[in-house]
Amino acid sequence: GACIDYAILITSRFREELQNGETPVRAIQISVEKSSTSIITSGLSFFAACTGVAMIAKMDMIASLCTLLGRGALISVLVILFILPALLLACSGLIAKTTKGWPKASARAASSKSGKEAARA
Repeated sequence: GACIDYAILITSRFREELQNGETPVRAIQISVEKSSTSIITSGLSFFAACTGVAMIAKMDMIASLCTLLGRGALISVLVILFILPALLLACSGLIAKTTKGWPKASARAASSKSGKEAARA
């Protein structure tokens, strides 16, 4: 469940930045910068709590489950911070075409592309 919350946090911030007129690359940079503190804090807290319970649990099943949950928390933090942003960027065009209300490429993004193309010519 925490992994989904982290993904929602990054994706909603990405959408907000696109609505503010940022390019997709800049929007994902801002969303990761602003959301990473919350995600890391939450993930490490969950990891520490689960690891603590696993260390003091007398029942092997409880210790195993807590170890599994703690490891999953770390993996979800890493996936959300490193893989989700890349997926959002790679699929931003598809997401814009298939999601109602998703911001299209901004005029600012289009002007920066045309400016780069003019510089190449």
